[in-house]
Order: sequence, then C-alpha cells, then structure tokens
Amino acid sequence: MKNQLIKKTKKAFSLIEVIFVLVILGIVASISSQIIAQVYENYIMQRAVYNVSTKTELAVNQIVNRLSYRIQGSTISKVHQDFLDGIATPNSWLKLEDVRTGEDYTTIEWIGYDNDSFAANAKPSWSGIANYETNASVNGFDSPGSDLNKVAAIMSSLSDGNVSLTSSTPAAVIFSENNNYYDDTKQYNPLCMGLIPQDGNSSTDCIFRVQQNGSTGFTFLDNKPKIITERYKLAWSAYALAPERKVNGGFDLVLYSNYQPWNGENYIDDGERNILLSNITVFKFSETGGVINFKLCASEQIGEDFNVTTCKQKVVIR
Repeated sequence: MKNQLIKKTKKAFSLIEVIFVLVILGIVASISSQIIAQVYENYIMQRAVYNVSTKTELAVNQIVNRLSYRIQGSTISKVHQDFLDGIATPNSWLKLEDVRTGEDYTTIEWIGYDNDSFAANAKPSWSGIANYETNASVNGFDSPGSDLNKVAAIMSSLSDGNVSLTSSTPAAVIFSENNNYYDDTKQYNPLCMGLIPQDGNSSTDCIFRVQQNGSTGFTFLDNKPKIITERYKLAWSAYALAPERKVNGGFDLVLYSNYQPWNGENYIDDGERNILLSNITVFKFSETGGVINFKLCASEQIGEDFNVTTCKQKVVIR
C-alpha cells in the first residue's frame, strides 16, 4: 500500500531568496533608470547644441553674404539706442574702422551694391563702367554694355517698387574714387547713410541719385557738379544689423533693409525689419584696412536655470 502512495511535493522559494531577488531587481532598475535619464539628458543637450549652432551658422552666413557686397567706405557704426530714442547726436555714430573695443557702438550699417541684377544674367545687367571721356557731363553718363530695363525690373521687384530707376524712385551711383563719398581730410558726410545733418551741411555729393536714360544711360537728378570716374557701383538699398532688447529679456539681432539713404530715409523709420537671430549674447565687429571681423554668439535655454551657448567668428574680405 505504501508503495502505491506517492506524494508529489513542490519546492518553494525561501523568504531569504525572495528578498535577495527583490534587492537585485531594485539595483538593476535603479541603474537602468539612471542610464535612461542620462541618455535623455545627453539627447536634450546635443539637440540644443545642434539647434543653436545651426541657427548661428545660418545667421553668420547671411551676414557674410550681405557684407561681401558692401560698397567700400560706406560702412559705419551707431549707438543704436540713441537713434531708437530719437536723441542721436553727431557723436552717436562713427566710421566702422574708427570704432574701438568697449565703446557703445552696437550697430553696423552699410550700402550694398546691386549684385542681384548685376549677376542675374550671364552678362551683367549693369556694366560698372562709365564712358566718362566722351559723353559724361553734369547731367549724366553712359554705361556701355548695360541693360537698364532689366535692372529696373529686378530692382522694382526686390524693393517692392521703392526703386525702379525713375525720378520718383531713383537708384544710387557711387563712383570708385574715395573723394566722391569720403575724404580722409573731411568728416564723413552723414547724409550718405541717412543719418543727421551736421554743421548745416546738406550736400549729397557723396552719392548720386540717378534715373534711367534709355537702356545704357543714367541721368543725375541733382543739378550739381559731379566727379565721374571710369568705375562705379549701382545701389538700391542700404542695410543695418542691430541688437535689440526683447520684452521678456535677452536680445534679438535685427536686419534692416530696403531703405534708401540717398532719398533721406533711415533704417528705423523706413527699413524692413526682420529678426535674423534670437537670444544673442555677443555681437562684436571691427574693420581694419577694409577687412571686417565679427563675432556672433547665441544661446538656447534647456531648463529654467540652464542654457547652452555657441559662438561663430568670421572675417569678410573684399
């Protein structure tokens, strides 16, 4: 009978074994959660660094592209807040090459020559050459090889009709000779950049307003003697870069464009305003021998008390 009775038994975990397993599982879970949290933090950090670095690089490239087409000698700097507050004086601006580190000149402004219509076709739409020996006069000059009908159409499209080579919407010509727009022995004429008149000086002989005269000719709108050289630059807009404080703190780098200083306009009242980069922390620039060096830094916030910052520095050589 005993041989017929077979008892089936199951071996259970002891309490010590259960506790041991729970401790191991707790340790594994703790390590895993730390790893997951660290991976997530690294991802957030890398994403923030990538975002701010990409945005800064794009902004820097746009600045370089714009400055590459500046007209030499037209680059100045301002105490931007003075112009925003309407309290600007002759001391509120300087030629860029005269600005020194630590001064309050935070804005860079320049006239850009019209590369858009110049490079729109295989053959430049305006040649940049003046036939000054045979037909140039106080009234105007001829520019052989130009197609000013195309220039007028492109300028009008880009400027929303502000410039179209007519008497009411003229472009500007700057000849390639320093004394036409800046003379080292005289103070820079502020009207060249739409600034404020000084010492009763209302002359605009630094820059010449022109309208189209046929497909290759320019007519001066101001009946004043002109100094005409063989080379010239044609312009339809000036540009300005200015750090501006945001309502909630921090600064934006603002690009102003599509305003015409030769018509008495300035970037604050007449320019198109676009934010080039938000949350900038540094915007410094200098000019030496016609070479512009600038540094731009921007930050991106990760948490309430933590952010990442990246900087880009470029040199613009013409």
